[in-house]
Amino acid sequence: MEPTDPNAAATRAAEEAALTPTTISHCPTLNEAQMLVSLLASFGIEASIEGENYFRMLGSMVPGIDGIRVQVRRTDAEAALEILEPGPEPATMKD
Repeated sequence: MEPTDPNAAATRAAEEAALTPTTISHCPTLNEAQMLVSLLASFGIEASIEGENYFRMLGSMVPGIDGIRVQVRRTDAEAALEILEPGPEPATMKD
């Protein structure tokens, strides 16, 4: 039996933690959640909707308690939040 390298186990654990899904947004509707997933995909970030099939099946009959959760890999969370951050208000013309 070969000895196990403790550093390799720690590295694997860190890699698995980086790939763990983390919630970046709570949306009131499935349509809004799908729009966020599409937006993130256009920037190359893979996102998913937790329980999407459940919400598709039941529709608006049973809304999520804390909204419909959009999730990304933990390593992509910071970039995804930056993309979703609202920009500055556009300047308005004064008469």
